[in-house]
Amino acid sequence: MDEAAIKKRLAELHETIKPSALLGLKSAAGDGSYVPADPVDDNSINESFDYVRLQLKYLLFDLDATRRENRYLRQMLDSRSRREREDPEGV
Repeated sequence: MDEAAIKKRLAELHETIKPSALLGLKSAAGDGSYVPADPVDDNSINESFDYVRLQLKYLLFDLDATRRENRYLRQMLDSRSRREREDPEGV
């Protein structure tokens, strides 16, 4: 899933759980979505989104680091197998 799709989905979720929707100004519960009994303030929602964004950034960073590490290890294996084919007695 790319970053634009994630941002779009987060915006949709933000619209769904806005405090105005929780207070009944918008019919959010009519479409089958969960609405908690206690209204949630906008600040805590924004903090939650900030936390989710930060976690996504860490996950994407980790994914990128894993890809770099895999590429490096594959290069090491390729060069090792190439050396073994060229000089099988020197290993």
